[in-house]
Amino acid sequence: MLFIQLLVAICILGIGRFMFYSFVRKDPLFILLLRYGGFLGITTLSHYYLGNLWTWIWIVGLPILGLIMHAIFVKSKGFQFLKPGKEYDEYRGWK
Repeated sequence: MLFIQLLVAICILGIGRFMFYSFVRKDPLFILLLRYGGFLGITTLSHYYLGNLWTWIWIVGLPILGLIMHAIFVKSKGFQFLKPGKEYDEYRGWK
């Protein structure tokens, strides 16, 4: 079951990376490794310590929470949902 959960988590990370790459394209490599390694690590730990149900809640719930927070953030800042543009680059200080 852990293999299936990790496979689903990797698929969700891949889809999120594809859809929201423009928001994280200039983040350093260690941030990427922390973000993805942390998600997969917590998935593994929750499987062993909390059980299958809580692991599935984690795998599905965190991305849904992220989408909600992303929608609120981009709406409040006036950015586009999937393509933030130059305004977001200036906001992040990427120029």
